[in-house]
Amino acid sequence: MIEKEFLKKIKAIEINSRKMAQDGLLGDYKSAFRGTGMQFKEFRKYVYGDDVRHIAWNVSARQSEPVIKLYEEERERSLYLLVDVSDSFRRGHWAQQKASRLAEIAGTLAVSANMANDHLGLLLFSDIVEKFIPEAKGRSHLLRIIRDVLLFEPKNSRSSTTKALQKLEPFLKKKSIVIILSDMESLPDTKICRRISSRHELMAINIDHPGEWKMPKFFGFMEIQGAESRSNSYLDTSSNKTLELLSENFSLRQKKIREHFKKIGANYFYNDCQSDFLIPLKNFLKGKRK
Repeated sequence: MIEKEFLKKIKAIEINSRKMAQDGLLGDYKSAFRGTGMQFKEFRKYVYGDDVRHIAWNVSARQSEPVIKLYEEERERSLYLLVDVSDSFRRGHWAQQKASRLAEIAGTLAVSANMANDHLGLLLFSDIVEKFIPEAKGRSHLLRIIRDVLLFEPKNSRSSTTKALQKLEPFLKKKSIVIILSDMESLPDTKICRRISSRHELMAINIDHPGEWKMPKFFGFMEIQGAESRSNSYLDTSSNKTLELLSENFSLRQKKIREHFKKIGANYFYNDCQSDFLIPLKNFLKGKRK
């Protein structure tokens, strides 16, 4: 049984996500990830300015006036969210902020897909596939997705985006949207990414917190432990060179991740947990559409 406080949190995520989708993300989502084709909707009387190529000549002849065919976009697309549930979102000073932001972004994308009448699937991964929910539609399915993103307890501590994509690939029968949400401690294999991006929409959302790369005001040696690796290291926090190296490594890491996804043909979006994500994500989707 899910406790009342968690039910409230799930409901809050859905309400906030629906509001953000209605505030403009839905339109950008639908434009960026267009449907698979066009289907006939209805006939309508010709109005000056209509495209003459859409005139239905047989129907126009029977009615003795020009009539055009109207079409609407066939969406019927599938969105799969690949969500990192490794220990870097469970352990550490900044982990809760990262996990909360991941849930907000995943929830907003899930609600947008649901409102656009797309199918929605979920894959939760560490260095194994922790849970897989095949694509489906409907509000109850949407709430299940949000619940599992918020509450799922993983078995393993490390992460492997490659294993997540390997598990998903056989299920991608038609043109789909695949979005990885992770802090990118593990970068996916180039070959499988290129295979998927050649037939589907592949996007990576990197959720990070700069605080992980800044030292607290403390002088002397400090023991630190990797959230995923669980390995211990010691840092001399009184050394300016140590602080410079941390800052430099953060910049180099971001550059490496960005270049990796560019090379494999995937769209890449970064959020630092300290700033709003809705407007940057909307602008990103607009740029992708163009």
